[in-house]
Amino acid sequence: MSEEYEVMGVYSHSTKYEYKVGERGSRYRHGTFWFVRKRSDDMFEVRPLNAHHVPSGVSRLVSHEDFLQYYTPELAYYQENTMPCLDNLRKKVRMGRRYFNMGQLERAEQEFCDAVLLQDDNVDSNMGLSEVYAEQQQFTKLRSVLDKLMNIDEVFREEQRHKFNEFGINLRKKELYDDAIRFYSKALEVNDEDENLHFNIARAFYSKDLIKECRKHLRRAIDINPKMNEAQLFLRSVDKDIAFEKEMRRKEQEGRAAIARGLKKRSRNDAPESKRIKLEF
Repeated sequence: MSEEYEVMGVYSHSTKYEYKVGERGSRYRHGTFWFVRKRSDDMFEVRPLNAHHVPSGVSRLVSHEDFLQYYTPELAYYQENTMPCLDNLRKKVRMGRRYFNMGQLERAEQEFCDAVLLQDDNVDSNMGLSEVYAEQQQFTKLRSVLDKLMNIDEVFREEQRHKFNEFGINLRKKELYDDAIRFYSKALEVNDEDENLHFNIARAFYSKDLIKECRKHLRRAIDINPKMNEAQLFLRSVDKDIAFEKEMRRKEQEGRAAIARGLKKRSRNDAPESKRIKLEF
């Protein structure tokens, strides 16, 4: 699957359309405006524009035949409204990332928040906010943004895979293991055939000492890609840890049994002479 779809621009729908846009939909003299991307020769993705002239909300797929019949290009509107707003959105996300990398968390938060106001389901700005809140240890805000991200389908699309994978790694590195597991689990619901996702969620489970779940995902990663050396090495290391712990428990049990036998023998030896004679007699 291609990582980038061809942007067709903004189109208006020429007739009354049954698809409900919701409160974020903007209606103009030409009807509802849609941001269009070409998914294939036979399929187009249309997404409604919000009041800030940028795509936001649920997208849908339209066949080539319906697209030609019902959608009309709005080149002037796209150039005068949507393009400048998208450029402004990208600038705010870029500045937010720059401030974050410089350690200026408050300024980064402001830029990401401004971007969210323009497009509330923007993936990059919400991920950026999550990283800011994680760094600031503002966990209530972090969980709120994570909950939003879990409900944005755009996050878990194929072309976003490298972003959400890196995002989950950052959560784990900050020792937010439960959040990382929740994020990777959602990603696996969308694509269970990604060995890297299984490997990374296995590391999060391992950090929580949930070894059974860790092994399950490592084995799944190896099933998908038998040549994934990292998963094989990790699984062998985990199995060695398990064997070592079993051996330690066995020696501990043997030690306790030996102590118990010693105490029992000492108890018999310390018994009164008369009692011992009776027992021996």
